[in-house]
Formats: sequence, structure tokens, C-alpha cells
Amino acid sequence: MSDMKCHSNLDVKFINFKKQDIISLRKIALSTLKLKSISKCQINFVIISDKEIKKLNSKYRNVKNITDVISFLLAPELFIGDIYISKNRSQKQAKEYNNTWRQELAYLIIHGILHFCGYTDYDAINKKQMLFEQDKIFKSLSC
Repeated sequence: MSDMKCHSNLDVKFINFKKQDIISLRKIALSTLKLKSISKCQINFVIISDKEIKKLNSKYRNVKNITDVISFLLAPELFIGDIYISKNRSQKQAKEYNNTWRQELAYLIIHGILHFCGYTDYDAINKKQMLFEQDKIFKSLSC
């Protein structure tokens, strides 16, 4: 109850996630937003298939590959948008990185929020900075 009151201007929704994961993933999202000094937002986190995320990546980024997470900041001044996470890719990556799936989802939620904050990973220098920030947040939240 106090969590809802404290974060009343931070509206985060989780679509197609396992019910048992939503509480902990919501805490990760809210904590990340707080660390980045975001006091107001409306974000939908959505789990989709590899096929669906590949279509989004192709249509909006002209990249014909599957990605693990793709972010769409629809109203930057209001911090409103959608973050899509590939179910299949994230499960595969969890195994590769020796994470639980929930840990991998937490990592990707942080990654998506950082994109909203202006971080990019499209070149080596920016990717290094983004991953450093992502790792720092992930470790600080004890995911």
C-alpha cells in the first residue's frame, strides 16, 4: 500500500508477465526510475514473441533481426511509452548469462528505462556507457 502511495505518479504496467514475477519486477522498474530521478511516467512493459519483436525491429528501426528489448518513448516530455521484451530471446539469454529468467527480465527492464532516459547502444562508446550504467543499477538493486 505504501508503495502505491509513494509512487502514485509512476504508472508501470506489466502485460503477459507471470503473475508471481510482477511484484518484484515492478519494484525494479520503480527503483530504476527513482535512481534516474523520474518522478512521473506511464510505461507498459510487454512480453512478446521473437517473431513479434523482429517485426517491430524491422518496421521501426529497419533492422531485420530479433532483439531482446525495444523501447518506444511515445511522449518524451511526459515519459510515456512502451517497452517490449522478447520472451524467447530473454529466456535464452538468461541461460547464456547464468541468470534466472526473472533476473534477465529485470536487466532488460532497466535497459529499456535507460533507453527512455536517452542512453543508446548503437555504437561501441555509447553501448559501453549504457551497459556500465545498467550493470551499476542491476547490482545496486540486488537483482
